[in-house]
Amino acid sequence: MFAAIEHFSEYAPLVIFIASALDIFFVTGLFLYGAAMLSTIAMMHSAGMITVEMIVISAYAGTVFGNTLNYGAGRLFKEAPIVAKRLNHPKVATARSFLQSRGLFIYILICRFIAVARPLYALLLGSLEIKFYRFFIYELIVAIFWIIFWLFILVQGEALFSHFFGK
Repeated sequence: MFAAIEHFSEYAPLVIFIASALDIFFVTGLFLYGAAMLSTIAMMHSAGMITVEMIVISAYAGTVFGNTLNYGAGRLFKEAPIVAKRLNHPKVATARSFLQSRGLFIYILICRFIAVARPLYALLLGSLEIKFYRFFIYELIVAIFWIIFWLFILVQGEALFSHFFGK
């Protein structure tokens, strides 16, 4: 298996980009969880097949791309009868007002760390017509934090494994 992965290591950045986008995209993100991808990346990184910089750039671009697609899908689906009916509820107007005025960054930050909410929050923000530039700026900030957080865990996990089990 290691030889097969090593053979395809030159495509690792592209695979990480696609896997990151699929992990966050609302259609696939609810059932494709990033644990398998993260363990494969850890193995490739520990074997020297992929650098930290390649991981950060690929995962960051894929995450932002996937959530931008989610936001766009939310904008498209807001006109669907079932969604439009739900969006006319008074509590939705209160939520929209809160997110447009002061709660957007905290909402994105919290939803990023909740597995079920991660592929859905941008979809909701798009359907609520939250301004794209605010969503995008906050998404850029939270996505880099998210990637670095998981990369730190990955690298520290490798260091602990090496410490206890040797290389």
